Parts: sequence; structure tokens; C-alpha cells
Amino acid sequence: MGQSHGQSSENPMMAHACRWALGVIGLALLLTGCSNVRPVAKIGLIAPFEGLERRTGYAALAAMRQAIAEAPPHTVGIIPLALDDSADPTRAHRTAEKLLRDPQVKAVVGPLTPLLTASVSDTLAATALPWYAPYAVNPAGGFADPHRDDGWARGLVAAVGAAVRRQGATALVLAGDAQGWPAWDVATWSAIAGLPVRRLTGADSATETLSAGDAIFWLSGADAAAAFLNALPAELAELPFWLGPAGGDPILTEHAKIDRKLYWLTWSSLPYNDWAATHSPSTPFAYLVYQATRAAIEAVTGSAATTATPWRVVLFEVENGVSRVYTP
Repeated sequence: MGQSHGQSSENPMMAHACRWALGVIGLALLLTGCSNVRPVAKIGLIAPFEGLERRTGYAALAAMRQAIAEAPPHTVGIIPLALDDSADPTRAHRTAEKLLRDPQVKAVVGPLTPLLTASVSDTLAATALPWYAPYAVNPAGGFADPHRDDGWARGLVAAVGAAVRRQGATALVLAGDAQGWPAWDVATWSAIAGLPVRRLTGADSATETLSAGDAIFWLSGADAAAAFLNALPAELAELPFWLGPAGGDPILTEHAKIDRKLYWLTWSSLPYNDWAATHSPSTPFAYLVYQATRAAIEAVTGSAATTATPWRVVLFEVENGVSRVYTP
């Protein structure tokens, strides 16, 4: 009987303690749930995740994730949505259409090259979504409309023209697929480059149309550039050979069977060195994707930066597979 009496006197206290504990746990769960319920905005990334160029795509995704992780807290939750274009124009077009079918996609970064951007330009330009091609900077700061603006191309062409003149070239020969670059006539190219420019067409024989005094500016991808270099006759192998941002792609030196310096140039800005010291991947390409993602986040959240950091063209030379800053 005594034992029975003791149990009856303790049960109300135990029940009260249990109810209190459950209430605390329930409140904690409720608060946790409330803190995580935010509207979600996706930033689409169009990049190659299959095929030869897949390393470029995964480097872009890593840079995008870093930019999202380091963005200031906001009432909108930002997540990446990465879709493969296999560095193929037809696939890129289908990928852009697929992205636009997701109502949570509020901005798009990519494609990563002018050639692929040309294949999605009409599709993405027809939407109201903020769209950033990492190479298509506004030289004064930020990014430009890759469908209409050509400041990014003018800056690169002017810089490569000045560099090859200092290397002793008397003419600049454009090679590779020019889709996605501005449709300038030869006179405009020449005026921007500061020396005579001509176009090397697919039907041309390099042996017949290239000569001493020429410098080559390659307008498309690294793999095709390597194939072009491998086919150059020995007597033309020392012509200055320049690329745009594709020159930083490791495919170039992995596939080019040559023993010579190559040159390339891209856009960067003064904060790059500090950024590279604390990020991986830390290439100029990754920096462009990181900054394009930051611009997309600012557009989605309405928290645009009050000041813009100007871009500048940086030149590189490649020797034995290693890129270093080049001063002509």
C-alpha cells in the first residue's frame, strides 16, 4: 500500500515535467521550422558537365557555390541549378529552354563561351531574367548584356592588337569559330586592333595564307585551337598565337603537340589576387564565374552593390603547361 501511495504522489510531478519538456522541444522545432521557411530562388548555371570540357563545368559550379555560400544573409534562399550543355551549341539551346521551364529560376549564369552563348542568345534575351555570361563584362564594372553589348570584345581585341604590335606583328589574323563575337566588318576589327585584320576561313590553307609578320587570334575553344596548332607547318610554328579566355583551359596544352609559348588574355579586376589567396579553384575563369554569380544574387535579392569595380584586361603566356602574367 505504501508503495502504491508513493507512485500516486510522484506521477503528477513527472507528468508535469514531461509536458514541460515536450513543450520546450515543440517550441524549438517550431522556431527551427520557421527560421528555415524562406522563399527559394534558383540561379541556373549552363555549363559542360559531360565530355571533354567537363572540368570547366565543375570549376564553374564550385565557384558558383562559393559565391552563394559567401553572400550576405537574405530573406530569399539562393540555390544553384546546374544543367549540362556538353560544350555543344544544340545541347546548350535545349538546356536554356529547360531552365526557363522552372519557375524558381530567377537568374542565369552561362554559357561560358561566346560560341555557346550565340546558341542561347535569342532564348534567354526574350525573358525578363537577369542573365550573365562570365566573359561578357562591362569594362566599367559589373556585367553587360551578352546579347547586345560588345565592350568585353572591344577591350580584348584592343589589348591583343597592342600586344602583337609590340611582338613585331604587322597583321592580325582571326581564326576559329567567330560565333558569339560581334559581327564587325574587317574595317571595324582593324580600327579596334590598331593594325590590319583579316579572317582565316575554313577553306583557307594556313600554308598559303599565313606569312611572317602575322599574329593569330583564336576566337573559339581550346580543343579546336590545339588541333589548329598541331596542323601548322613548321615554318609557321613561331607566329604569335593568342587566345581569349579559352587560353586558360588545360585542354590547350594537354592536346597541343608543340614546344613553344602561347598567349592568352582575359578580364580581371584588382581584387582578384586577394580573392585567389582564399579560394579554390582560384583561376581567372573561376573568378569571373564567382563575380557573375554575385551579380546574379544581387539582382535576385535586390541588394545590388553601390559601387562598381572596373575590369581590366590581363595578359598571360603559357609555357610547359604553366600560365604566368605576360608583359610584352
